[in-house]
Amino acid sequence: MKAAAAMLLVCAALGCAQDTKPTEVKRLSAVTWDLATHKLVWTVEKGTVVDGEFVLGTTVKYEVSPDEAFMAFAGEQRALGDDEAESLHHLLNILSLYCVESVEWWEHGGPDSEPANSAPSTPGLVTKPDRPAQPKTPAVPVERVVKV
Repeated sequence: MKAAAAMLLVCAALGCAQDTKPTEVKRLSAVTWDLATHKLVWTVEKGTVVDGEFVLGTTVKYEVSPDEAFMAFAGEQRALGDDEAESLHHLLNILSLYCVESVEWWEHGGPDSEPANSAPSTPGLVTKPDRPAQPKTPAVPVERVVKV
């Protein structure tokens, strides 16, 4: 009787194991901030994990234009809100500035060659200028409620 119950349990486990499909996973593959077009483009790889290794299935591309306030995927565009477009624009300007300052730092020989807050001696790299600031709505304070 115990052998029959054990055999039934093993058969049920094998049946369940055969019905399980590999779970699709996604991973970020590449991110490009193109200053010529002023667009942020990234690729996402979709696949499965087999024996602990990622197995690529497909690759898809997403695009965001903070200047034109849209996100695009697979030929479809969706509008971004003004606040989202402005926040993304600000973030990408910070990234661009970091890159420019890193080039200057590298060309000057690193941290031992110049004081941390000194201005570069060359004009540096040129990036696309900021778009005009839009009026902001006043911030509303938010209270945090903590349950004890």
